[in-house]
Amino acid sequence: MKNEQEKKAKPGSVMRLLWSNHPWLTFLTLVTGIISGVASIAVINVINQAIHEEGFQKQSLYWFIGLSVVALLFRNGAALFPAYASMRIMTRLRIALCRKILGTPLEEVDRRGPPNVLTMLTSDIPQLNTTLVIMPTVLVELAVFLFGIAYLAYLSWVVFAVTVALMVLGIALYLFFFLSGVSFSRKVRDEFTSFNEYTHALVFGLKELKLNGIRRRWFSRSAIQESSTKVARYNFTERLWYTAADNVGQLTLSLLIGCLLFAAPMLGAIDAKTMTASVLVVLYIMGPLSLLIGAMPLLAQGRIAGSRLADFGFAINDPHPEPEALVGESANVLLLDHKQSWDSIQLRDVRMNYLDPLAVAGFALGPIDLTVRAGELIYIVGGNGCGKSTLAKVICGLYIPQQGQVLLDGTAITEELRSDYRDLFSAVFSDFHLFNRLIGPDEEGASTDLAQKYLATLGLEDKIKIEGLGYSTTKALSYGQQKRLALVCAYMEDRPIYLLDEWAADQDPPFKRFFYEELLPDLKRRGKTVLIITHDDQYFQLADRIIKLVDGRIVSDVNCAVQGKRA
Repeated sequence: MKNEQEKKAKPGSVMRLLWSNHPWLTFLTLVTGIISGVASIAVINVINQAIHEEGFQKQSLYWFIGLSVVALLFRNGAALFPAYASMRIMTRLRIALCRKILGTPLEEVDRRGPPNVLTMLTSDIPQLNTTLVIMPTVLVELAVFLFGIAYLAYLSWVVFAVTVALMVLGIALYLFFFLSGVSFSRKVRDEFTSFNEYTHALVFGLKELKLNGIRRRWFSRSAIQESSTKVARYNFTERLWYTAADNVGQLTLSLLIGCLLFAAPMLGAIDAKTMTASVLVVLYIMGPLSLLIGAMPLLAQGRIAGSRLADFGFAINDPHPEPEALVGESANVLLLDHKQSWDSIQLRDVRMNYLDPLAVAGFALGPIDLTVRAGELIYIVGGNGCGKSTLAKVICGLYIPQQGQVLLDGTAITEELRSDYRDLFSAVFSDFHLFNRLIGPDEEGASTDLAQKYLATLGLEDKIKIEGLGYSTTKALSYGQQKRLALVCAYMEDRPIYLLDEWAADQDPPFKRFFYEELLPDLKRRGKTVLIITHDDQYFQLADRIIKLVDGRIVSDVNCAVQGKRA
């Protein structure tokens, strides 16, 4: 699989991306580039004739102006055509990558870590955009260069042979230095991912860093400083190799001009007129050649970006829909009216080996055999690290079991059904995120009156106001208040199943008691199924069932209602 992904990330993939998405614009770019190249070389011929033919000077003025204008116009056309294409392509790729991330199994995203995913969005996609934007320049300058070489062959086969021989030598030396630079470009990209991880910790762990001088000095020295130094060192070494490659081009130019000006006349190989024209052409094509050389690192970085995206399973040349085509998807959003009635969710022999990116060893869950019935209030308990959250993510479809099955009313949840299955759940995880948008149970939107009622119920009416379809703030709250707002959002979704991960852990005792004794029973009276991950043993008697986990396995599943009847 990985080999197939790497094949999709070959150097020509960016050019194929341009051609497959906008063939006519790419064709026009090639045509205008060729015309610009021919016109540019024709200008050299006009200049040479103007120097050596006295009667041609007035006529040459018109040719010079006309050809210069043609070269300029078509060069700009060759740059502007694909610039428009690039804008559309990169917009589509950004949207497609975000959708790819949304569609990637959560355990895969967790394994890679947020910094790596963010690097794809903030570094790889912009790098591809830079490569796409420079592609027209590469095409135009390549056309000018090739027509210049052809014109040298027309002037003199001796000059052509000397030029090609020196360029072959120069290219061989250039590739040696250039490929060494490419290896450091890969190191820069990968180390930048590590640096992103540290900057992520800097922003979200700032309070802890400010409170502990030892941690702050360690983080500043061993994390930020060391990683930043590596990025800078790799960047500098990369630039050294690329600069050495550029110097090879300048050395080749000097040798070539020296041969034309001094060696060739001494050997009687070319006359003065041919020598003048040859020097003019060589000087002229060295500009495009320098631009081509300068573009090579950008093309290489674009290839690396494409390769890293392919490693994530996102091939840039795969078909991706236009943004306009995605608008119609809202009509396909599944309404939940027919899903309010269900009987059971079953886990059969479910096993997962979950690799925590922050831990040395992984974590094994299972085998798990479990049945969750509609309308139950279930407490999931156990020590830290026993697998409660992992089990909850398996139940709600966020983690895909590596072995075993999850079944809804006897029907196995396949990849085609998983998205609809997840729509059964509203959840507030311990690492929840608040979106500033009122979301109701369907596409018609949420009731602001109902949202205001829930805010009042959870003691937030003085902290937050409803503004349009959003809240006045989601940040200027304590962590416990943010959790209450997250619960309001979950209430508004009105899904059949609620999953609450340590929700009460950050609440004051009155709100904790209100949560267990009033909010949860209210959800149960409304026919909701509620799964609570908790350590609050003083409220265990309120549960219908208590499921206890130890080391990734269920060690007890107590039906409290049955026990109560026996008592």
